[in-house]
Amino acid sequence: MEYSEWIFGGAMLNYFRERQEALGATPGRRIYNYASGAVILVVMALVFAVLAPAWIFWIAFAVSCVLDVFLTRKWIREDALRAYRAGQHQ
Repeated sequence: MEYSEWIFGGAMLNYFRERQEALGATPGRRIYNYASGAVILVVMALVFAVLAPAWIFWIAFAVSCVLDVFLTRKWIREDALRAYRAGQHQ
């Protein structure tokens, strides 16, 4: 395995770990996580049942991914800042 593959794989694993921690940190984030997955599953079921065209699924999936990355990165920064500030006050 090349060095760049190792770095990218490590970065992705770190992101997935931080994502899981961020999404599970509060009840609202957990609800968002489940609702996001449910929306994708419903749209996918509609496409498989031929009640919706496939392009709707791809648009919903892309929007879900972009929103997920944006919110996850925001929550990771907020959690890190909160932990940093909590560490300064001790």
